[in-house]
Amino acid sequence: MRKDKVKTNYEKVSEFELSTLAGRVLKAIQEPAAVVYFPNPNPTLPVLEELVNDYIQKHEIASRRGSALEIGQKNESKTRLLEGLQLLATYVNQQAGGQISVLLSSGLILANQPKSKDTPLIPLNLKLRDGRVGGQMRLDFQAVKDAWQYEVEIGQSAVGSAEIVWDRTVSTTSSRSNVLVGFEPGVKYYVRVRALNGKGIGDWSEPVSLIAR
Repeated sequence: MRKDKVKTNYEKVSEFELSTLAGRVLKAIQEPAAVVYFPNPNPTLPVLEELVNDYIQKHEIASRRGSALEIGQKNESKTRLLEGLQLLATYVNQQAGGQISVLLSSGLILANQPKSKDTPLIPLNLKLRDGRVGGQMRLDFQAVKDAWQYEVEIGQSAVGSAEIVWDRTVSTTSSRSNVLVGFEPGVKYYVRVRALNGKGIGDWSEPVSLIAR
């Protein structure tokens, strides 16, 4: 029986997509839930962080009509990052044992998924409700055609400001009955969703909010 896995080779991903993917993977692999699944990642978190931040910085510089030197430095950084992601994906596949929820918690892309023609649309009709127990919420939204997975971002209002600080991200493959946990009773939380597929990442939905009970 074939086990689900994440892709190990990202050479064909565009440089802009690679920059987004790398940032997402770094953030995901640092989440407490992911640390439980991946306690000793290869490369280590400090090395991965250095690889990701170095590429993002050099890609940004080179994309603004960088010099030949800057483009060369970006290409070298890209090679190192691709090697690091390949090592990480191999480690994730070994740890996950084919369990999709664990694979997705890494932020990497699932392998052998059906191809789609366009980047996904914005998720609509978000509904945030109380969970069955305190500190939980249930999230439902309209499924997006050709989406492989969804990123759910959770935030709170900044103190003394209307700005929302997005400080937690979880991944899911379902648009229904998503149970979110870790909420402090009496605090107002905001949630937004975006969809992902092989062509890229869609835009964020409008946020919805609920006071945790």
